[in-house]
Amino acid sequence: MASPTVQLLEPEIVELIRSGEYRELRESLRQFDHADVAEMLADLIEQGETAEAALAYRVLPREDASEVFAHLDADEQERLIGELGAERAVRVIESLDPDDRVKILDELPVEVTRRILRKLTPESRKETQAILGYPPESVGRLMTPDYVKVRRGSSVGAAMAQVRRYGQDAETINWVYVVDADGMLVDDIHIRPLVLADPERPLEELLDGRFTTLNAVDDREEAVRMMARYDRSAMPVVDGLGLLIGIVTYDDVADVAEIEATEDIHKLGGLEALDAPYLKTRLVEMLRKRAGWLAGLFMMQLLTIAVMGFFDEALEKAVILALFVPLIVSSGGNTGTQAASLLVRALALDHVAPGDWKTVLGREVVTGLVLGTLLGALGLVTVVGCDWVGLAETEFPWRVGFVVGTAVVGIVLWGSIAGSALPLVMQKLGLDPAASSSPLVATIMDVSGLTIYFVVAVVVLTGTLL
Repeated sequence: MASPTVQLLEPEIVELIRSGEYRELRESLRQFDHADVAEMLADLIEQGETAEAALAYRVLPREDASEVFAHLDADEQERLIGELGAERAVRVIESLDPDDRVKILDELPVEVTRRILRKLTPESRKETQAILGYPPESVGRLMTPDYVKVRRGSSVGAAMAQVRRYGQDAETINWVYVVDADGMLVDDIHIRPLVLADPERPLEELLDGRFTTLNAVDDREEAVRMMARYDRSAMPVVDGLGLLIGIVTYDDVADVAEIEATEDIHKLGGLEALDAPYLKTRLVEMLRKRAGWLAGLFMMQLLTIAVMGFFDEALEKAVILALFVPLIVSSGGNTGTQAASLLVRALALDHVAPGDWKTVLGREVVTGLVLGTLLGALGLVTVVGCDWVGLAETEFPWRVGFVVGTAVVGIVLWGSIAGSALPLVMQKLGLDPAASSSPLVATIMDVSGLTIYFVVAVVVLTGTLL
């Protein structure tokens, strides 16, 4: 949704466009941040005023235009490109940083991408195609070739001369990368010691050999983890031979972190991750993403019916047992969901690994026993209390309370174990742990929890209520 300021100014901007007052339009747009201008253009496109959005975009200064374009969503970029015309579109895309250029081309229809690639300058096409050659969700797709590198045998003064010469076009100059004669990465140096060092001092004296790299074929989530772990604003990317081929910066990683977190949240909610913002996802796509999981979980609930059918005779003799089924089901589902959520997040942050399963299960067994005992005691008191006030009267309140309490202990213990083990197993099998979503864990616990409950009831109540 557009910010209040942007919403108020949109009619004014449209009026300037329609009246042909382009100089005033240019000055008005320059007062806003790039993200606000992009939001304004997006609103115009969404309202069907793509021609007006294109005219507003054309009056932007070149350096502002590329920044604004990068803030637009893929479908908005595509529609704007179509309105701008092929030649103008090529100039727009060519003005972007290589990594942003790749993001855009990756989202466009194949034929549009090919047409634009053919019209790029040889240098831009070489950069773009090099990045496009890596797998879709790899570090290679995030990296940019715009960075400052210096030769190992240089002096500090020569290194600073390189910074001044190439820093203007670099993605960042916070880090300078040192390579040997073959282009092999030797070290990276923060700009601070370079600025403070004597220009005549050999660069070699500033090298400590402690540097961390990303491989171009690594999954992009690895870039998120590594940059968070080492608190870096940029990290070098190397190929299989150790040659420096690009860098990844914090802004690209922030985008990836947001995308991956959104995907995990969607999967934990029991649906496929959406490819677009909620309000921009078409109804057909929304139904497709949600229906599959819901249908699968619905069919799994047939097992719950099967369990209750198997113990139908016990339920007929002791109807009181049915009254506490919601309590049993919720305790198992909630416990399993808690454990699964904790482990999914811990795996995402690299706090645990599948190899830590013994430690994890040990902690969850203790946790499950303690929580189960507390909830079980509460369950016993609840049953006896319900009998006392007349909400659920039974001839044997303490026995039924013991059944409920004992079942809750077993169910909470099992929920802690199953909820924590499932993400570890999925990670070990190379699957996404987030797919062990809350609804899936809850459904599994519904079936297993009812089984535990009725088995305990049959053992304890045979000869009395049963």
